[in-house]
Amino acid sequence: MKKFYLRTFGCQMNYSDSERIKAVLERLGYHAANSPASADLIMLNTCSVRQHAEDRIFGLMLKYEPLRRKNKRLLIGLTGCMVRKTSSRADDFKDKILRRIRPLDFTIRIEEIAKLPEILGAVSGRAVRKTITSARQKIQPRELKNYFHITPKYTSRFQVFIPISTGCDKFCSYCIVPFSRGRETNRPMKDILKEARAVVKNGCKEITLVGQTVNSYKNFPKLLVEIDKLNKFGLERVRFTSPYPLDVTDDLIKAIARLKTLIPYIHLPIQSGDNEVLKRMNRKYTVQQYENIVRRIRARIPNCAISTDIIVGFPGETREQFMNTYNLFKKIKWDMAYLAQYSPRPGTLSAKMLKDNVPQKEKKQRWNMLNNLLRRVSLSKHKKFVGRKVRVLVESYKNGLNMGRSEHFKIIQFKSKKSLVGKIVPVKIVKAYEWILQGKVLTDNNNPVKIYSYN
Repeated sequence: MKKFYLRTFGCQMNYSDSERIKAVLERLGYHAANSPASADLIMLNTCSVRQHAEDRIFGLMLKYEPLRRKNKRLLIGLTGCMVRKTSSRADDFKDKILRRIRPLDFTIRIEEIAKLPEILGAVSGRAVRKTITSARQKIQPRELKNYFHITPKYTSRFQVFIPISTGCDKFCSYCIVPFSRGRETNRPMKDILKEARAVVKNGCKEITLVGQTVNSYKNFPKLLVEIDKLNKFGLERVRFTSPYPLDVTDDLIKAIARLKTLIPYIHLPIQSGDNEVLKRMNRKYTVQQYENIVRRIRARIPNCAISTDIIVGFPGETREQFMNTYNLFKKIKWDMAYLAQYSPRPGTLSAKMLKDNVPQKEKKQRWNMLNNLLRRVSLSKHKKFVGRKVRVLVESYKNGLNMGRSEHFKIIQFKSKKSLVGKIVPVKIVKAYEWILQGKVLTDNNNPVKIYSYN
C-alpha cells in the first residue's frame, strides 16, 4: 500500500489547495501516512510570502534526505508558491529549485496538480509507474484545464474552505504571489455555488471563501447574497479572507451587516501605518483611506471585529514611520494583528530595488513594541465579553475541553464531559485572557443568543 505525507504551509488558500492534492493522491491509490518516515511520497505545499518561510523548507529537506536510505522508493515533491514551473529530475530541470534542493524529485505548480500522475510516472520505478499509468485514466480533461474542477478531500465536514479565485493583480513590492501563482483568475460563480450547495448538503455549517484578494472578485457582494440563501438548508456562517482594503465597497459592508450567515468579523490587512512606507510597498491606498474604510464598517456594523496584518522594518522605515504604525494601532484598536518582521524575498521588487537597511535588532524591538500593545488591546477587548452570551462553533475537544470560535472569530474554551465538535452551542463568557476567552456552556438551547456590540 502506497502512502503519502502532505504538509501545508502558509495561508488558508494553501490549505484549501491541499484538499485537492489529497483527492488526486487518493485516486492514484495512495493512503495518508502518519509521518514522513512511513511515507513513499512526501509533498510540501509551500508558502513564499517571506524568505523565512522558504528557509523552513530547506531545513525540512535536510531531515528528509536520510529517509531514502530506509525507503529506496521514497519520492519528494514540492508545490505551492515556491514553485515556478512543473518539472522533475527526469526532464531538463525547468524549475531552478530542483538544483538548489538535492533531495527534491519534482516540482508541480498547484494549478497543474491534475498532472501529478504524469510527473510521478516520470520519476517512479517501473512497478510504480505501471500502477500510476493505469490510474491516469481517472483524471478528467476539465481537471487538467482547471484544477478547481477537482473535488476536494475535505478535512472537515462542518467547516469548509472554498476558493473563489487564484493569483493576484496587486503586485505589492514585498510579495511573490503574482509571480508564483500568476495573475488573478476568478472562478465562475456557478461553480462556486455548486460546491457550496454540495458541502452544505453534506452537513457544512461554516464556509470560508478564500482568495489572494478575495473581495476583488467580480460581483463579490452578489456571491455572498447567493451563498446566504443556503441558510435555509443548514449553513450558519460565512466568512472570507483576505480582502484588499480598496475593494471594500459600501455594497460589501451592507452585505455583511444584513445577511444572516455573514459573521461580524473582517480581516483587513494594512501592512503599515505610514503613507511613505505604504507607497514603497506598492499598497495602493493611504492611511487616511484605510481609516475611512474602518469608520464605514463600524458605522454600519458597530459590533464588527477587525483584524489586520502588519510588517515592521520594511526597507527605509524610520523610527518615526514605525511610530505612525504604532499610534494608528492605538487609534484603531484592531482585535487581532498578525505581525511580521520584514525579510527580503528573492524575486520581489523590494528585494531587487530596496536595501534591507533596518537592523534585525531594531526590527525585533519594533515587533515587540507592537506585540505588547496588541496584548493589551486584545485583553481590553476580551474583557468586554465577560458575562455575555456567544455562539461557539466547536472545532476540537481534548482532555475535557471544547474549543471553537464565536461569531466575532474569538477563540472560546469551555469544559464539557463530552465532545461537541461540529456543533454550534451557546456559551456564557466567564473569564478573559489575552488570546482566548473562557466560557460555560448554556444548557437551555431554547434561549436565543443575542449578538451584541462591544466596541
